[in-house]
Amino acid sequence: MYSEKRMLTTKGKEFFDSIKPEDVCRYMEYWQSVAPKTEDEHYQRWLFAYMSVHTSWKSNVRGYQAIKRFKQWEGDKSKLHRKIEDARVGFQNQRTRFIMDFKEKFWNNVDDFLHRGQRTWTEWRDHLVKRILGLGNAKTSFGLEMAFPNECEVTCMDTHLFQFYGLDQTKDAKHYKAIEADWLKQCEAKRVPSYIARCIYWDKNQNKRNSRYWSYCLEK
Repeated sequence: MYSEKRMLTTKGKEFFDSIKPEDVCRYMEYWQSVAPKTEDEHYQRWLFAYMSVHTSWKSNVRGYQAIKRFKQWEGDKSKLHRKIEDARVGFQNQRTRFIMDFKEKFWNNVDDFLHRGQRTWTEWRDHLVKRILGLGNAKTSFGLEMAFPNECEVTCMDTHLFQFYGLDQTKDAKHYKAIEADWLKQCEAKRVPSYIARCIYWDKNQNKRNSRYWSYCLEK
């Protein structure tokens, strides 16, 4: 069993110790400025999440830009498939099927994706995971992170954060919620929103000062 006593690696401790309050404020201000304000924008964040599965961040951006103007393909499965195929992000058959299924579920019950009601964040994420196809815990969390960047209390524990905890995502998936809980605990101790901490960590690994090298595509 994965021991909570050794949950956080030395690398992890060094990262959390390195977080500066001024960076937290800067990131929070930016991410709030690009948080979705309309139902269409909320829907687009989920499209970005779908295009993030099994791909690099550059392909993710390219794939999202191909389909972000969803009214151009909405309801036309063949047109969506061509756009995804032309974007060269891979898995076009699965992405098309999953996105077309998601389109129906989102627009038939928008409130389910915009308001968690009395659920905790984890309960809301788990509820959505069961409802929609093709995302799972990590990418469903990513959709919520982009929609509610400064409030979200679930985290996209991707392969990089599994490595952050000294684990292999392909072998240690059963520890997802344990390391997510620890990440949230560390963030609470540092008074930094979990998504903001994740962005800071990811951007540092990319040698970037902020997220705009990829998030610019969410700005308009």
